[in-house]
Amino acid sequence: MAEKDERFKEEVFQTEPYRNELKYLKKITFDYIHALQMVAIYSTRAKEIYDEFLTIHVIDELIESAIGVMSLVESGIHNMPKRELRYLIELVTKYVIIDYALMGDSLDNKKQYLLDEIPKSSITVIDRYATPFAARQTEFRNEVKDFFYKACAYVHPSKKQLDEQIRNRRNGHTMGYESTAMLSDINKLIFRAYDMILVMIFHGFGPSMSKDVFEQMLDNDKTWKYHKGKYIPTFRKDLN
Repeated sequence: MAEKDERFKEEVFQTEPYRNELKYLKKITFDYIHALQMVAIYSTRAKEIYDEFLTIHVIDELIESAIGVMSLVESGIHNMPKRELRYLIELVTKYVIIDYALMGDSLDNKKQYLLDEIPKSSITVIDRYATPFAARQTEFRNEVKDFFYKACAYVHPSKKQLDEQIRNRRNGHTMGYESTAMLSDINKLIFRAYDMILVMIFHGFGPSMSKDVFEQMLDNDKTWKYHKGKYIPTFRKDLN
């Protein structure tokens, strides 16, 4: 084991590509958290309204999960984060749909709507979601479904998950001994999920308040990673 530790330190963990992936993981995590915190802070401008929004109440949970996902990946644990990302995609999808379906209604009524009208352990409800960018609505819906269904392979016992575990063990990639490519792959998955989640959180927050967050906090930060996301740039452009 000591020999393996030294070999991985030299051949993987101390290399520039691996260190860059760890830096990237931290950057996409904290940029995501920063945006969520800005939404939470700006929502206090109209506290009496946003206190009834599920997409505002969920922010603490999203931040908590982001920190947990980052910590797990840094420890070489990748399947648990995939399961958590699936849950977060399902969670935010359902909450933004409920906030729009019951706009102006109470949290109690929204909770009851979640119980009575939203299918459990399913993402089919995404077809009810009117995205903030009509031209990419079908694309966004399909991407949410694709992410959710592929992540199901890590929620339930599956051939895909078993094949990956066997292949990784044969290649010496047990827990804590992941390759740079494995770290890169999970980083891409995290970024993809957070890009979609941020779109739905901003959409739930509303165009006027979201525009304030971008103009006052995010637009001038050229290093904010989600300026290069797949959907955030479209959302931002449509705010103008």
